[in-house]
Amino acid sequence: MAKHFTPNDLAAFVYAELQHSKIKEEKPTEAVLKELFNTLYYTSLQTEEGQFVKVTVTLLDPEVIQSTEQLRYDQWKFFPFETKIEFNVKNLVKLSKAADPWSSSLSIYYDEHNKLFIYGMIDQTFHYQSYLNYEKDEKPMYPGVIQTMINGIGILNVMVDYHPIATLHQNSLVKLYPNVFEYGPVSDFIRKEASYSQEFIEKKVGHALKADDAAMYNEIIFEYVIQAISRILLKIKTYDHGGAILITKNYKEDLITKYKLKYNRIETAILHILNSVTDSDLLQDEIKSYKRKRKDIPAVLHDEFNHNQLEIDDSYNELIGAVRFVSSLSCVDGLVVMSPHLTVCSFGTVISEKALPGCVYLNKSSKISVNKVEIDPRHFGTRHQSMFAYCHQHPDSLGFVVSQDGEIRAIKNVGGQVMMWENIKVYQFERSSKIPKLPPRN
Repeated sequence: MAKHFTPNDLAAFVYAELQHSKIKEEKPTEAVLKELFNTLYYTSLQTEEGQFVKVTVTLLDPEVIQSTEQLRYDQWKFFPFETKIEFNVKNLVKLSKAADPWSSSLSIYYDEHNKLFIYGMIDQTFHYQSYLNYEKDEKPMYPGVIQTMINGIGILNVMVDYHPIATLHQNSLVKLYPNVFEYGPVSDFIRKEASYSQEFIEKKVGHALKADDAAMYNEIIFEYVIQAISRILLKIKTYDHGGAILITKNYKEDLITKYKLKYNRIETAILHILNSVTDSDLLQDEIKSYKRKRKDIPAVLHDEFNHNQLEIDDSYNELIGAVRFVSSLSCVDGLVVMSPHLTVCSFGTVISEKALPGCVYLNKSSKISVNKVEIDPRHFGTRHQSMFAYCHQHPDSLGFVVSQDGEIRAIKNVGGQVMMWENIKVYQFERSSKIPKLPPRN
């Protein structure tokens, strides 16, 4: 019988992780963590003005905050309430309306009796969220011992800096986030299908290339493709209605299309970035050459370099806008069908293939795991079943399904077996140096 996990299980796991961490601040007791996670869990079940609660809280000692030096203008700052506020469901629900997780976090801590209070608010969390969502390259500083986010009904994400410790997803405890975009069949499929010929890349960059250089450019393209897919899935998740993306070269077979649309702006933006970055490298090499020779840099070279930087910014902004455009197509019932280069072919598309595979394999690792679990595809909803059926019949395809509760799954036919990966890594997570890597637990 499957075990049902609770906030107390989350507290026990996080407590154990923190004990072997290198966090310099005082580590909370397991009792404090139980109060924290139970209160947040029951808060996630509430509504305020007809909307479910989403809020982030940061466990941060207010005495430590006041001694923290601000190094940058856009760095986070703590703003205390005149009087500390009791940490309970009612107060969290009310304050959540003023603490959009994209802009701020509630700062909480415990007193000498291990009782939690809300001491104030932290601003500038927009930069933290932007980094997690691949909309910012520079990693900003972030405060506190741990951050806990309410991301849905009964869904709590616990973070140290940019490292996810664990997620309580209603009654399951997630400790691993398969990096399907970096390793395994999903990554291999995207890398192969999203690559361009050497001749095509040479036309784009405007000069001849060695085979190794062409491979390097394809690797850059691959990185932007997986970033774009991640960002689309994350944006769909924010709509709270679910959605699905099908990546395939076959746009007609077993598909009933409602809205045909050729939208290639993601592909175009990625190629613009590639071209702009290439020009930037060449210009920088030329500038370095002048500096080495101790010659004055020509004004025209300065102008070209500045113009190129504007082109790079324009290309990044183009990609952000294109990602949001494609994400919004998922609001119509049905699939968004895309090519491996992420050109949209249709949306509102329905899969007509109904024949389900005998079983689906739930894979705990991004690679093909020997410990994969056999599951009945009929236990899932129509959106998942349709994707199972399509991938079963079309091995050269890749599906992503975002559930209404925000869980993101990847689906792929591997050697005749339909495999599914849950809780895949889509945020720009990074392992924190405060949490050393240990051997896997049983």
